[in-house]
Amino acid sequence: MPTEPDPYSTSMLETYSTRTAANTSSYFLPFIKPDMKILDIGCGPGSIALDLASFVPQGSITGIDSNETAINSARELSQKRKIQNATFKVSNVLNLPYEDSTFDIVCAHQVLIHLPNEPNSSPLPSNIGAVKGLKEMRRVCKPGGLVCARECDWKSAVIHPFIPGLWESMKLIEDLTTLKSTSPYGGMARNWALQAGWKSNDIDVSASVVFYSTPGEVKWWGETMARRLEEGSALQKGVEEGFISEGERGLIPDAWREWAGRDDGFFSMTDAQIICRK
Repeated sequence: MPTEPDPYSTSMLETYSTRTAANTSSYFLPFIKPDMKILDIGCGPGSIALDLASFVPQGSITGIDSNETAINSARELSQKRKIQNATFKVSNVLNLPYEDSTFDIVCAHQVLIHLPNEPNSSPLPSNIGAVKGLKEMRRVCKPGGLVCARECDWKSAVIHPFIPGLWESMKLIEDLTTLKSTSPYGGMARNWALQAGWKSNDIDVSASVVFYSTPGEVKWWGETMARRLEEGSALQKGVEEGFISEGERGLIPDAWREWAGRDDGFFSMTDAQIICRK
């Protein structure tokens, strides 16, 4: 889920580390064969990629991320878990350092929504970050292979109970992503894939809901959101851009911590999932 504009703060990397193949990739796991070569785009600290490695004992998993700190964390985790068929590399999805038709599966989790569109340009496919990313993923995918992506839709968020400051924070994050010319709307995934060159009957679309409802989950998510906003530059940027007031800057983290202590707290967000056959 996006929390702009600092996706690699300590609290964000800790959140990424809770992602596993089971809780992020179940929609394409049945298609994996033991000898496949998989590319994980935006792998972060490597938790998903290293789980996927166990599905391809005769194959390999490659993880890329544009952030060197994340890649170093992935390499350390790989050594700790003694994974032999995983490699990690600093790279960018918009310019992948691989030949055409290299991988059987190319996957991404919460990556396309962060790719910036060309500023001040018409909404042509060549100007849309998510479309450009999918085109490059398609290029390095083998014929007959799969390009898979799971992306949240910020408009689908549900939060209860209402506490002043919570919705202000959600609107702030959306405003900041829009300011960066990114598109935090995973429901557009089929549209992006069509613009990237796939035909409709070669695209499977599904959805999965992420939710936090137990007292432990609510406490973790509320505290995590408060820390994300405090550690990053989102609050300061929001004040500078006029999205929030100075008073709201202090209110927002406190609201998440108040929510974290509620017995009746609930949060959900829908992720769109696409499997595109090349």
